[in-house]
Amino acid sequence: MLILLVGLVMAWVAVWQPLHQAELGADTVTWMPRIVVIIAVCAVFGLYLLVTGNRYPYRDAERQSLTTAGWILFSITAVTALAGFFWIDATLKSLGYS
Repeated sequence: MLILLVGLVMAWVAVWQPLHQAELGADTVTWMPRIVVIIAVCAVFGLYLLVTGNRYPYRDAERQSLTTAGWILFSITAVTALAGFFWIDATLKSLGYS
């Protein structure tokens, strides 16, 4: 739950507030594209841990590598981060910001 809460707070501050400022017609809007990756990690891993309780370990501590579940989570995180970045970028461009 804490991971999801951290991701939600970061999304509010770094994504929703700039989008809201853009909708209100602010002269400039500043957002941090890199934070989208952290938000995606918080969302994916937070939901994973909330739903499964880590029944299926995502990493092998002895071999220091990802398990199949870990690679799936990594892939979902990457797709989510890319989709979030392009969605925010397209939304800001459609509102007239570059």
